[in-house]
Amino acid sequence: MQGEKKFKVKRNVFTPVKIIALCFIFFFSSFIQLDAQHKTKNIFLITLDGFRWEELFTGADSSLMNSESGGVQQKNILKKKFWRQTAKKRREALMPFFWNVLMKNGIVYGNRSLHSDVMVTNKYCVSLPGYAEILSGSAQPEIINNKPKQIQSVTVMEFLKDQLHLAKYKIAVFASWNKFPYVVSKVPGVIYCNAGDTNAVDGKLTGRQRLLNRLQDEAPSPWDGIRLDAFTFYQGMEFLNKHHPRVFYFSFDETDDWAHMGRYDRVLEAAHRIDGYLNLLWKWCQSTAQYRNKTSFILTTDHGRGGSNDDGWKDHGSKIEGSEYIWIAIVGPDTPHLGELSNTKTVYQKDIASTLAKLLGYDFKKVSPTCGAFLSHAFEKRIR
Repeated sequence: MQGEKKFKVKRNVFTPVKIIALCFIFFFSSFIQLDAQHKTKNIFLITLDGFRWEELFTGADSSLMNSESGGVQQKNILKKKFWRQTAKKRREALMPFFWNVLMKNGIVYGNRSLHSDVMVTNKYCVSLPGYAEILSGSAQPEIINNKPKQIQSVTVMEFLKDQLHLAKYKIAVFASWNKFPYVVSKVPGVIYCNAGDTNAVDGKLTGRQRLLNRLQDEAPSPWDGIRLDAFTFYQGMEFLNKHHPRVFYFSFDETDDWAHMGRYDRVLEAAHRIDGYLNLLWKWCQSTAQYRNKTSFILTTDHGRGGSNDDGWKDHGSKIEGSEYIWIAIVGPDTPHLGELSNTKTVYQKDIASTLAKLLGYDFKKVSPTCGAFLSHAFEKRIR
């Protein structure tokens, strides 16, 4: 028909091959973008049992550096080692690596003198409820004291094992206290946990592991169910060398044990030794390709303690004022170098689990809706 419009049918530009190609490009561009956002590929969680915020931020307390209040046996030697005229110099004497290296590469919450509070949300302020809160992201109603009881919530360790598809030895816990297996996972045994006086059993043992096993058996600690932190650390380092896990937890205990015994000198010495362990661990990470500039560290404690003006520093619990205040430090390639934080809103122990997962690019709230929020200061603005 004359004058009739003729329509030329165009072939669909989105052919099946092109659609597949576009999906392929979209998937990998998203993957590359996520990879660029999160530089952290490995996580170390490290806890110092019952280590007060006061010592972390102000160093040795002069009122406890004596035999009467602090059970100190060699006062002059202790003062020479740890006493300085200013809080800044005292804390650097006590934990030089923490303050001179780690805090130039990260942040720390918890200096109450600078209006930066960190609090536990469980009402018991003792160890097992504290560790359960750290690992599950919320206070656990079934864990009310230090009596062994299996945690009933999925932990961030289990969550990351599933999300990262980690094999048996690619996620692990090394702890000085033998109660840890009860709180590292809801399903018993799914997370490799070497705790208390447990010997190394991870496959064929190295010569150093066999020696450490023997020494651990022959050099028991003064406390039942607790080994010396040196064995926890060096057994853990042998494990790291063998298996190169992506998620690893060191839990040290002597900072609490010696306080309960009223030995303030031993508390300071234990903290100073742990600072040395942090130095060795950091250097090992920087010398190992898998970990160099790809590893974040979260350091914290399970509970606070009482004050120094009486015997409160020796103990902790729901009836001891100050036990609810703790501290959290975060170091790594995704964390700004802000050092000591001030004038922050109160953050909580329950926020640690979400922060740990977020550093690896995952949302722990997907499996634990009641867990705390991730700590925003721990992340550069590009990934908040």
